[in-house]
Amino acid sequence: MKANWKIALMCFAMVAFVACKEKNTPQGGGGGNEGGDKPGTETKIPEIKVDDNSIADWDALPAEYVVSATCPNDAAMLGLKSVKVYATDMYISILAEPNFEDITDFEWVPFHVYIDADNSDATGGYGDEFTDANADILCESGIFAWTYADDDPNHTAKVDPAQAANAYNPAVFKWWGEVGGSGWNWTEPGDHDASDFWGAIIGEGQLPVGNSQFVNGKVEIQLLRELLSSVVKMSDTEFGIGFDIQQNWSSVGILPCVSATDENPAGHAAKLKVKINK
Repeated sequence: MKANWKIALMCFAMVAFVACKEKNTPQGGGGGNEGGDKPGTETKIPEIKVDDNSIADWDALPAEYVVSATCPNDAAMLGLKSVKVYATDMYISILAEPNFEDITDFEWVPFHVYIDADNSDATGGYGDEFTDANADILCESGIFAWTYADDDPNHTAKVDPAQAANAYNPAVFKWWGEVGGSGWNWTEPGDHDASDFWGAIIGEGQLPVGNSQFVNGKVEIQLLRELLSSVVKMSDTEFGIGFDIQQNWSSVGILPCVSATDENPAGHAAKLKVKINK
């Protein structure tokens, strides 16, 4: 039964991907006027490109739809300097800036994206890194991957991050724990291994969930929103999102965050709220 359910979900994901590709057609031609102001024109929603070796397109986005977070100098973890997020019906776009004083081992640098898909506290969990324990979806992959020489077992060689950059096409997990709970409850209870993608609903690289590029010290990531919505139905107006970056599978940076205090030594904060540009 479990296998059949997963196959059905993957089929739905593929249908969503095809539908998304059909919607991603050039606008403004053919004499249509869907959403346009004048006959023969259409209103074009700007999208981010992650294959142009540039991040200049962020400067042209409508400011009311771009949210950002910056790491305070006195945060408990400093491994992630800043993030920006922008979303449309098709994509969630992310611009993340690692701190290369903390990110020094490039063998595999996990980057996690936590999403409150339905914009509701009545579902989801994971209060380990954010004050709002309502994440429904987790995306997991590495933003850097590097093979160190056999004679460098401690990974001391200096590595150019641009050469170590890894295309971000993540595994996608859903929350299986109690609502508002904590702990790494991102897989259905039971044993998991590589044969079932370690419990992921969509295995890493199994579908075109995401892509990325490394430009000017920043990682630009794009996630296909409709494929994520095949895992947990996403709100079509607003969602929450948070991030962590790791070394050796331990977090060294979390955003958003606040300054560390005696009352909140970890500096945990609520996830960013992102409105969808439609």
